[in-house]
Amino acid sequence: MKSGYARLALSAALNLASGSVWAETPAVEFAGSGFLSLGLGKMLSGTRANVGDFECPCFAADYAQAGVYDGRSGLQWKPDSKLGVQGVASFENKRFSLTAQAVARGARDGRINLEWFYGSYRLDETIALQVGRKRLPMFYYSDTQDIGVALPWTHLPPQLYGWEAVNYNGANLTIQNQFGGWSSTLNLLMGAENIKDAGYDRIYYGRRSRTDVKWNNILGGDLTLQKEGFETRLVYIESDTSLRKVTGPWDATINDYDSSLADPDYVPAKQRIMGVSFNVDYDDWLARTEFIHINRPGLNFKDYAYIIAGGKRFGKWQTMLTQSRYRGTTLVDRLGDPDALEGHVNDSITVRYDLTASSAIKAQLDMQRDRSGPRWSIGGGPAYGNAKLLSITYDLVF
Repeated sequence: MKSGYARLALSAALNLASGSVWAETPAVEFAGSGFLSLGLGKMLSGTRANVGDFECPCFAADYAQAGVYDGRSGLQWKPDSKLGVQGVASFENKRFSLTAQAVARGARDGRINLEWFYGSYRLDETIALQVGRKRLPMFYYSDTQDIGVALPWTHLPPQLYGWEAVNYNGANLTIQNQFGGWSSTLNLLMGAENIKDAGYDRIYYGRRSRTDVKWNNILGGDLTLQKEGFETRLVYIESDTSLRKVTGPWDATINDYDSSLADPDYVPAKQRIMGVSFNVDYDDWLARTEFIHINRPGLNFKDYAYIIAGGKRFGKWQTMLTQSRYRGTTLVDRLGDPDALEGHVNDSITVRYDLTASSAIKAQLDMQRDRSGPRWSIGGGPAYGNAKLLSITYDLVF
């Protein structure tokens, strides 16, 4: 979505939030809200090296938006800071509604993106059809990933959360049901996404590189089952995918982007994404686990990632211990180098204090260890190496 349209959408959402747009239209009901995260982080230690055109130690807090803490400066605020507004206009006794959400992120230098813009029609009490732009439900926290108050961390565990596409344009059918004490939500979707200047690929090809990505023929869905304090979720998504390196990747040997490796045309592939999560909230105890596997048949690599986390609430305080791991394997039978796999493990300690029902402050210590193969590299340089990051966020919904 071009920035001009996004600014118009944000302006409209702000007007909606003020309640002025529909003041003289009593047949339409409106609900507006917003969210804010102000983050600060500092790299404490890690492997010092020039990785592509990053000066490490480096910690990628948000792969999808290229939100990277690095060794260039002391306190850094951009990777985890964001501001968003959302408006919902309901018509016809709430049977039909329009939803818009716009977000400005520090990781994108304040550029405004239209994240959601879709219409929803409720066929009955259990079935709804939605058409437009929405979050791609790859992960458990996909819908709330920008709303810091809804997360137990200062940023989502990056080893699992983060891929080229965050949203999609298309349609989905949601079916809710109850049986045997369980609540179920089934979501079926189809659509496509066209990404100009993918943030994910900046991390691999350079801070000022540009890579365009297309996901076509997206099909899939997710199923959530919930009973009392237990919840499980299954997801399957497949699509055609293609990318082109507009600038070419960073090459440390020439200290510039290698235009000879730019792609004039999109390079096609297919992909299958499978994930499962199990979550528990029992009394003051909570547990979060999530696993994902991404396969791109025809290419020479596969991706695996997981998070395992446990925590406890003490009144307004909450503690959380988390381990997240990513492993990208290469396939020898497709000419992949088994010693060039990418891998990293992150252990984190998070402390949260709820200031009010709608605001919180969190502090987190991330300790990332590189587990890449001996011949894995980024942009002609070494792998990211180890990193230790201290981050603090103030999160608010309004």
